[in-house]
Amino acid sequence: MNEGPLQWQEIAAAMEPHGIVVEYAATTGSTNDDARAAAQQGAGHGYTVIADAQQWGRGRRGAAWHSPPERNLIVSTVLRPAMPLEHWSRLTHACALAVCETLDFYSDMPAAQIKWPNDIYISGLKVCGILVESVLHARGSFAIAGAGVNLNLSLDDFPPELRGAATSVWLQRGGQEVAREDFAGCYLLRLVENVSRAVVDFPGLMADCERRSFLTGRRIRLTASGRDIEGIARGLGPAGELLLETAAGMKSITSADLVRVT
Repeated sequence: MNEGPLQWQEIAAAMEPHGIVVEYAATTGSTNDDARAAAQQGAGHGYTVIADAQQWGRGRRGAAWHSPPERNLIVSTVLRPAMPLEHWSRLTHACALAVCETLDFYSDMPAAQIKWPNDIYISGLKVCGILVESVLHARGSFAIAGAGVNLNLSLDDFPPELRGAATSVWLQRGGQEVAREDFAGCYLLRLVENVSRAVVDFPGLMADCERRSFLTGRRIRLTASGRDIEGIARGLGPAGELLLETAAGMKSITSADLVRVT
């Protein structure tokens, strides 16, 4: 498998006509933190930080993310959506769908699915994690959409404890390498487009997410508001909430931790 620094100038040049500014770091602490700092200094909608390695990658609730250097897509984008703050939870769905739509270009592997609320699965294994963080700021509120996609990883690249839970595009394609530059460019265009869809056509965007739902029809257990809840996932509601059929009736879950299939 070929390794080497990301040819980020190719991505930057391809994104410039679309108003997306791309910056690169060979190694950084966190691309989400870098994008946040830039946004606080006025970076506009679509400003993106891509890194070949990060030291403190994190997911929801501070969970760590393992990524060997120069193998994956590590990317964070500043979003300034033209919609009320109370609708910004839509951004996670826009980001998740953008990753899936980019993965669609690789037709030699199974289709990607969205494991509500912020993971992408292929063949029942996690291939991507998403972290969207909203920030209220005096110079204008913004969100940071971070994604870590396992692209060119062999099984030996994963820690032993993750080998039965995670996968990569390389593995799913039977050892076919992914051009990270192409993947990044496609993803960024889909992300910006889907954020616009979240403003003007959220029902249509959610219908696309619903068709890709990994959890629908599965019995799951999750933690919401400090309580463990178990039931069968029955799909997604109009606001992006998870519809869960429990022994006590149907529940709408807007936020949860430790969502796992039982």
